[in-house]
Amino acid sequence: MASSFVTLFLAGWNGGATGALLPYIEKNFNITYAKVSILFVSTFLGYVVAAATAGTLARKVGFGHAMLISTMVELIGNVINSSQQRNFGLMCFGYFVVGSAFSTQLGLCNTYFANLKNPLMWTGVLHGIYGLGGFASPLVATAMVSRGIPYHLFYTTNVAMTLVVFVLAFIAFRNLHTLPHAASLHESQPTETTTSLNAFTATLRSRAVWTLAIFLMLYVGAEESIGGWIVSYIVEVRNGTPEGASWVASCFYLGVALGRIFLPPLNILMGERLAVFIYLVFAIGLECLAWLIPVFASTAVCTALVGVAISTFYTAAITTGGKLVPRNMHADAFSLMSSVGQSGSAFWPLIVGIMSTKKGIWVVEPTVVALLGAQGVCWLLVPRVGKRREE
Repeated sequence: MASSFVTLFLAGWNGGATGALLPYIEKNFNITYAKVSILFVSTFLGYVVAAATAGTLARKVGFGHAMLISTMVELIGNVINSSQQRNFGLMCFGYFVVGSAFSTQLGLCNTYFANLKNPLMWTGVLHGIYGLGGFASPLVATAMVSRGIPYHLFYTTNVAMTLVVFVLAFIAFRNLHTLPHAASLHESQPTETTTSLNAFTATLRSRAVWTLAIFLMLYVGAEESIGGWIVSYIVEVRNGTPEGASWVASCFYLGVALGRIFLPPLNILMGERLAVFIYLVFAIGLECLAWLIPVFASTAVCTALVGVAISTFYTAAITTGGKLVPRNMHADAFSLMSSVGQSGSAFWPLIVGIMSTKKGIWVVEPTVVALLGAQGVCWLLVPRVGKRREE
């Protein structure tokens, strides 16, 4: 578990810093919002590769070896990003490599935690730690670049953390080929649909998997559109300082982290399905306030509270998937859900970047409102899980 926690902290550290570094990347390469958004596209392509290969890799070489391989791939990407600031195409390739590795790790970690006792609680802690990484990195990145340190040297911190992740993964997972059977969770689930089909084919045909994957794509898109563009939004629209804008981004991720750690008991009390609908109402209201009230403090507070409100959506989807999907499909299902979900972190920030180039960075807030509304529609289409299983 410690290895998984550090893995997700590094993922949050890497993702959270992107928004804080975007203004400096734009300035260094003299590019527009739309062109710098190619970084998100590169990450998306990495997620596509992971979606197609992660489950097969885990079956071929074993769970533990797949974790180690993906960590070494991530190290290569971070070395690329930390070693140069002259070639934007090479930087995009580095983002592609890191994206493919991270999405593989995320799918494997989600699979592992979905099979633990009290999966909602532990998955919440896991993704809460992701939020802590996202909270810390914008502050560190801004502190470095504001003191004249070239932005690409921030990625040396990723290199160091990746080495730590590899050591912990080697200790924890090197001998773990397959996950133990969690009978209490999956013994009663029907498996007839997968006995005569390849697991990946069955996954591709699963309505539950695709509905949850699309929900995650919309959720992650909203989260990363805020985290990726809020710094530019605060500076350009709310006339804030880079330091103040970085604090807004960090507090958003802090809200995500705290919500994921402390809200799961309330979710269990209400039921995951109802909880998501209630949180969506609050999140849409807060996002509208952040958009319509032209005051820096209001935008900052509302953005942080939106982080709290949407914080448990990812874990809700993962734990719901663990109950709806037969266990022998988990490696493929969670890899596909994670990869398609993470594609939202590339696709939607790209859309925001393109629209911002044409219309202005103000489009961030209405885009997020639309994504939150679409999540509500998608969650309504997710197959129901009985109350007994939610508990």
